[in-house]
Amino acid sequence: MKKSLFLSLTFSVLALFMGSCGGNGFFDGDFTLVAKDLDFPEGPSWYRNQLVFSNCYSGWIGHVWDGTLDTLLDERDGLLNTNGTVFDEKGNLYICEYATGSILKFYPDGRLVTLSARDHHGRRFNRPNDIILSPGGFLYFTDPKSYDPDRYDGRLFRVHPETGETVWLVEGLQFPNGLCLSPDGETLYIGESVNKNILKINSGTGSLDTLITLPSGKQDPDGMACDAEGNLYVAYFGGGRIYVISPEGELLESLKTPGMKPSNVAFGGRDMKTLFVTECETNAVYSIRTRVPGIKK
Repeated sequence: MKKSLFLSLTFSVLALFMGSCGGNGFFDGDFTLVAKDLDFPEGPSWYRNQLVFSNCYSGWIGHVWDGTLDTLLDERDGLLNTNGTVFDEKGNLYICEYATGSILKFYPDGRLVTLSARDHHGRRFNRPNDIILSPGGFLYFTDPKSYDPDRYDGRLFRVHPETGETVWLVEGLQFPNGLCLSPDGETLYIGESVNKNILKINSGTGSLDTLITLPSGKQDPDGMACDAEGNLYVAYFGGGRIYVISPEGELLESLKTPGMKPSNVAFGGRDMKTLFVTECETNAVYSIRTRVPGIKK
């Protein structure tokens, strides 16, 4: 089913908004509008010249191909409220369905199945948020619960993409949100929305440390992506910014976004130098060119 939305993947310029805010110059040009009239867009993913993203509040996943937006999945397929998405190399799409507390798998042949809804102790998930695929082939997803500075009830899980076997890895987090991996796959980054921390986990030692604490207030680190040099691009929901952060925790650049509620980011394009940004104040998806190519989530 086609959506009657304005689309442009030909990079028509929105001159009203800043493309870069000085700094080290990680961005080129201005924002381009990709789609509008959405419903809390989130969870963008790129695969072979196609972009998908969730519309969290209306139960459908958009699919952009050659400048046209179609509905990939919707409530007729059983969707309620989806969030993070990620493709594997075979074109399987993994989806966080937070209304039912489950991880879904959508096959290229059209099958949609529940991959996992419980951990290895039989406990149900709270509200799966963001999901990524590691170089080793495992899925990782965040599972927040309470948005409360006095509660530490968020979790991180690992899922086998074929069997659905799910293992709890970390608990005691404060609303864990966005995820991304370093280019070598050795460091996993997690955004904690409540306390504004970007955490890092070293796969070799298993150590959990704080990379950086971002500005406080009614703004949160949300979705993230990494470029080929290991820098993080963090959507700062409520702050109207994309922050670029080095692997050492240095704030390198602050990019003003078209609205105040950027929710997530993903690299794509033929050269992986296009950053797609879902934005929930304007309920739109934008793109902007980057000087360093990104890596796939």
